[in-house]
Amino acid sequence: MSHRPDLSVMFGSLRSGTTMVRLMLDGHPRLIAPGETDFLTDHLRRNRAGDWQYDLASLAADRMFQAMDIPVPQSTDAATAFAELCVSLRRGQTRPLVLIAHRGLDRLLDLVPDIPVIHLVRDPRDVARSAIGMGWAGNTYHGARTWLETELEWEQTVHRLDSDQHLDLRYEQLVHAPEHNLKEMCAFLGETFEPAMLDYTINSTYARPDPALTEQWRHKQTPRELGLIEPLFGELLSQRGYAFSGHPHLHPGPFGRLALRLDHLRSVWSRRIARYGVWDPIYVRLCERLGLQAWARPAQRRMDVITQDYLK
Repeated sequence: MSHRPDLSVMFGSLRSGTTMVRLMLDGHPRLIAPGETDFLTDHLRRNRAGDWQYDLASLAADRMFQAMDIPVPQSTDAATAFAELCVSLRRGQTRPLVLIAHRGLDRLLDLVPDIPVIHLVRDPRDVARSAIGMGWAGNTYHGARTWLETELEWEQTVHRLDSDQHLDLRYEQLVHAPEHNLKEMCAFLGETFEPAMLDYTINSTYARPDPALTEQWRHKQTPRELGLIEPLFGELLSQRGYAFSGHPHLHPGPFGRLALRLDHLRSVWSRRIARYGVWDPIYVRLCERLGLQAWARPAQRRMDVITQDYLK
């Protein structure tokens, strides 16, 4: 970028390193990267005229929004409320704001068409494995969705960006050469690299970039797991700069996919019930299926408290 953008976004899948990079950016003395900001697009709804508006009740109940401890906007108009939210996220500062998004890039571009985008990508085999550890997936076959959904959204949206409006950043390259890649990222944002960006370990539980954390799939996933998930990624794997493992690709039939689905559900729900108890997670899911999200909010709030303690 040839100018210093007032607002930018880092877009990447969950478990791709967005939190680590966010901490690095927030350590820059002339930038603000306050945390995950998916709530900025998660609660946008089309009105009868087809314009975006905020569902303020849904926004107010969002766990990540609540963690920011900022006021609910006064207006439901998308542009007005978005501007209010960005002002609140700056907390009285005038430094450029860097948003963190794992989804909703198309909606964000509807609101801010010229926003610069850092596209962070990590080896999807490591992302799929990490999703299991977070309790989002019961096996790597279903954990692959974590990466696929974000990258497919990128494929569908990148055409809306000018060539100098986005920067591709690979997690593995950043971890192996953090200062070099941070210099490139800062230049894209109209800034210069600051050594303080690598001091995030002082005020967080995150360690310094460790090359040992890359390509863990090589010794933590079986040939069968790799054979099952690599066909799901298809050409996207090589397009993102990653080589296939060389293991034979496996294409499960209907019964094989059913078995993987049941294994996934068994593992995910056993973890949910162990963490939240039986009633609340089942009630929340039932309300979601019936379109009664407002009814689920008390149970969701109880679960969010537990989740926040777990993340700490």
